[in-house]
Amino acid sequence: MTDAPVPATEPAAPAKPAFNPPREPHYAWGERVSAVEDLHNDGSHPHVPPNALLIPAGTPGMVVRVGHAPDTNSPVYLVEFPGGVLVGCFEAEIRPVGGPRRGVPGVME
Repeated sequence: MTDAPVPATEPAAPAKPAFNPPREPHYAWGERVSAVEDLHNDGSHPHVPPNALLIPAGTPGMVVRVGHAPDTNSPVYLVEFPGGVLVGCFEAEIRPVGGPRRGVPGVME
């Protein structure tokens, strides 16, 4: 018998997490919404002091862009409020101006 070297095996690659598709947004571009709560600067407005009030609760605005937060797998809405103030909002921070929605994306009432 010969003592031939045994080829080293590669360690198995870690399993990739399963694909989790982005959740459908409840609000669409151009939809009128209002702030559910006071919206404060989380640091995304460098010209405004941290934690300063940006938008008071009840202020109406319009969704101008819909994005996605991969950390929470949830939609993020860029809302333009009076004076051209743009604020990124989660669904819990806004509501439709005409009252609550049915909550089923893609279904017309």
